[in-house]
Amino acid sequence: MSANGRVASLSALWYRGLPQTVAASRRRWAALSPRERVLVATAAAVVLAAVLWVLAVRPAWRTLHTAPPRIASLQQQVQVLQQQAQQLAALRTAPAVPAFSGDLQAALLDWFRRVDPKAKVQVQVLPGEVTLQLAALRPATLVALVQAARRDWSAQVDAAELRRGASGLLDGTVHLSRLGAEGG
Repeated sequence: MSANGRVASLSALWYRGLPQTVAASRRRWAALSPRERVLVATAAAVVLAAVLWVLAVRPAWRTLHTAPPRIASLQQQVQVLQQQAQQLAALRTAPAVPAFSGDLQAALLDWFRRVDPKAKVQVQVLPGEVTLQLAALRPATLVALVQAARRDWSAQVDAAELRRGASGLLDGTVHLSRLGAEGG
């Protein structure tokens, strides 16, 4: 017998057996005393209410209680990120200071040790450009980096490829271009 034949015979058995099952259930219900009917109906209502509570009401109730604080937290994070984006845009258009003439790699590493000691930083300095590989960087440090790059090292951020981790810290690469630099 093929799979389709089995399915057809099972569905035929189901449809033939369904009316018989319904009739047997009605006979059994009619045979119960009124007190037993009330008890069975009450038990069914309690089970139905419990299932409805577990599957619909409790999750909705939990969402109603947890959603407002979560929404407020996310809105606050969006505001902070928008403020930081505005600061970065303003710094990007600000004029640079005269060229830095020192060991830029040492200056950058020292700056990160002071400003964000938990950040992991690798610095690659080439003539006219600096590439920073960053891990565990606080978002506020990024704004401070842009300010310090302009103010202290006569550089500007050209590109940043950063990802925010679950902890809220940033990982990725920041590329700086130096103005009037001959080397590093």
